[in-house]
Amino acid sequence: MADRELRRMHRAELIEIIYALKQSEDQLKAQNAALTAQLQDRQLRLESAGSIAQAALELNNVFAAAQAAADDYLHSVQASLADTNATAANTLSQARSEAKRILEQAQADADSLKAQTRQECSAMVEQAQQECDAMTAAAAQKRTQTEADCKAMVERAEQEVQQRWQAFDHKANELLDQYRSTDGLPSEET
Repeated sequence: MADRELRRMHRAELIEIIYALKQSEDQLKAQNAALTAQLQDRQLRLESAGSIAQAALELNNVFAAAQAAADDYLHSVQASLADTNATAANTLSQARSEAKRILEQAQADADSLKAQTRQECSAMVEQAQQECDAMTAAAAQKRTQTEADCKAMVERAEQEVQQRWQAFDHKANELLDQYRSTDGLPSEET
């Protein structure tokens, strides 16, 4: 495995690989110990058999068994590494897909919220404008009504003043006429 691939792996993945390698190492040590025991046993047989050819054949069997065990271990490690790499790539792909989906959902939610907020703000502005227009129209109508009422009151007041003035003038003339007739004052005509 390249250094670059190892550096990109997460700590948990590296620990799993180390753990698998340690287990394989322990198995190989156990196999090595067993094979060493077999080898010693065969050496005893070889010594007891006394035949170098027979010892060589038995030794070849031991080496063949050791080579087969080493080959099995190597294939096991390579298969484990391939499975680990495939799992890591699959997990990374799923995480990227999920992140992309979450981002797309968040963007869609944000766009929806923006549109809803704009719509609510537009409705509030429109309602405020309508209320303002209604208040302005009511104020204008009230002003017109107040002006009309004021004008009518001024006209009534002017009429009342004129009527009172006429009544006062009439009474003053009557009093003057009475006073002239009783005192012998000269009339206004002379």
